[in-house]
Amino acid sequence: MITIRNSRAQEEIVGFAIIVIIVSIIILFFLVFSLSDKNQVESYEAESFLQSMLQHTSSCQIGSKWLDVQDLIVACNDGKTCSSEEDACGVLNETVKDLVEESWSVGPDFPAKGYKISAFSGELGIFSIEKGNSTNSYKGAQQIIPESIAIKVLFNVYY
Repeated sequence: MITIRNSRAQEEIVGFAIIVIIVSIIILFFLVFSLSDKNQVESYEAESFLQSMLQHTSSCQIGSKWLDVQDLIVACNDGKTCSSEEDACGVLNETVKDLVEESWSVGPDFPAKGYKISAFSGELGIFSIEKGNSTNSYKGAQQIIPESIAIKVLFNVYY
């Protein structure tokens, strides 16, 4: 009768040990992910921002069409003027600057230490906006505007 009691006690101790091991693994799993480096910018963030920015509708209207940033870059490159008599390049710089500043906080307390966004038509620069520190660590994205003569838009986020 004593051996039956000891056997049951051993089974309970083994079951308790298994539960403790499973709980320890789960805690370790959550600890690893909570301590991972979240102070870094990911590539998909830069790519998504660039794609979204290019589709943002600006305050420039030419004819009956409100231009998105992508079309505004082409209009600036072509030297066009908005219907409101504003220079397309001025509206472009203001729109891009506002979008980037609202989307990317930079500084020592933020994951992004700086950024640079620019557009080129061949070797000729259309616009360039930068803020913060340029470091050797960065994530970037680029987009070529197909309707134009190979205008390339580059965006780098430094961390």
